[in-house]
Amino acid sequence: MNSITIKIPDSFKSYIDASIVRASYLFPELKIHISEEPSSVDISGLNESMDAENIKKEFFNILYRERIYSETLTIRRTIYGD
Repeated sequence: MNSITIKIPDSFKSYIDASIVRASYLFPELKIHISEEPSSVDISGLNESMDAENIKKEFFNILYRERIYSETLTIRRTIYGD
């Protein structure tokens, strides 16, 4: 069982919690939690068939999508209503 630590840029800090929830849903076999290191996420439970680089890319994709969702929420509410 392997683990990785992903350093998160400061500009994405506020989206970490929501990204962990989404990633936990998409990858239920992984244990994902905020690291004790500043702005980092620990992911454990990787098996031999999982590529750590691909998991890292997937997590960053989820993090980026969460940021876009949050930043465009006001616009979508204006267009579609509450």
